[in-house]
Amino acid sequence: MVEAKIAKLLGPRELIFESEHIDENALGSDEVLCKTLATAISPGTEIAAYNGSPPLRPVKVYPRVVGYCNVAEIINTGSNVNEYEIGHRVLTFSSHRSHFIAKTQEILAIVPDEVPSNLASTTYIYHLGYNAILNANIKYGSPVLVIGLGVIGLCTVALANLAGGKVFAVTDQALPAQKAIELGAIEVFSRKDLPSLKLSLGNRLADAVITTSNSWYDWELALESAGLNGKICVLGFPGRGSEEIPLNPLDSRYFYHKQLQLHAVGSSPENNDSRQFLKFNEKDNLQFLIEEIEKKNIDPNIIITGEEVWSDLNSIYERLSSRENSPLTYILNWEN
Repeated sequence: MVEAKIAKLLGPRELIFESEHIDENALGSDEVLCKTLATAISPGTEIAAYNGSPPLRPVKVYPRVVGYCNVAEIINTGSNVNEYEIGHRVLTFSSHRSHFIAKTQEILAIVPDEVPSNLASTTYIYHLGYNAILNANIKYGSPVLVIGLGVIGLCTVALANLAGGKVFAVTDQALPAQKAIELGAIEVFSRKDLPSLKLSLGNRLADAVITTSNSWYDWELALESAGLNGKICVLGFPGRGSEEIPLNPLDSRYFYHKQLQLHAVGSSPENNDSRQFLKFNEKDNLQFLIEEIEKKNIDPNIIITGEEVWSDLNSIYERLSSRENSPLTYILNWEN
């Protein structure tokens, strides 16, 4: 028997580690037993759950497990498992937990030997920004504006730059602004300096605006900044916890006059999309991104604030909730 430790929220700010015994001799023929090596924290989703924010979709609110960015080592396999071997490191959606059983179809990618587990665990966080890039159909030299530079926004900046876009960004925080420049942004503007932003974008404005913010003020900025036939890709949740302002979110001065296209961006579809986007399915997208990390075209170190032992999760959530010193994401080390 293997004793697994599982992070679980019983209610807002009520985090525990629950023990569960796994019988490694009871594996199904298509299942693998995994020992977690590293998990990345997805701050938007996890801190909302930790603080008791209303869920975005119909789900069981509490008790609930947390996390979905897991890199683990396979330590046992079922009788019909051929594609994966003991010792393989794999990426899955498993939560913050020390051990788990997964069916082979739930494995998202094998982690290359050259990619450290802590960096590999960030792959799914990048995947959300990558989906925005695919939806925006960014061409080489396209002006792209990213609004909001939390961890998802910074990942989006990196990927828009990788795609060849001319990337601009908006944030009021100095550290994320500095990191955006490191990741390839041409200029970063505060919300107090929007005239300079529009001057830099020029009359064409942005071909694509990718907003990770919940603020209605930032939604209005997205409408103003998108050019004719431009695309607005939404990674945030406009209005969630935001101050109400007198704004029509589909104001005809912007939405109809500019003939804007609006895309809600979430996880990738499991199968290839009918529009034939390159690598536009979940496993292929994640495999592509982990290969880019291996090639060092993506450097997750820039978005990692720190790495700590798994048992410190509660204190990490508190730090992320306070937003003091602009933390981005943390990695939980499960090897100790």
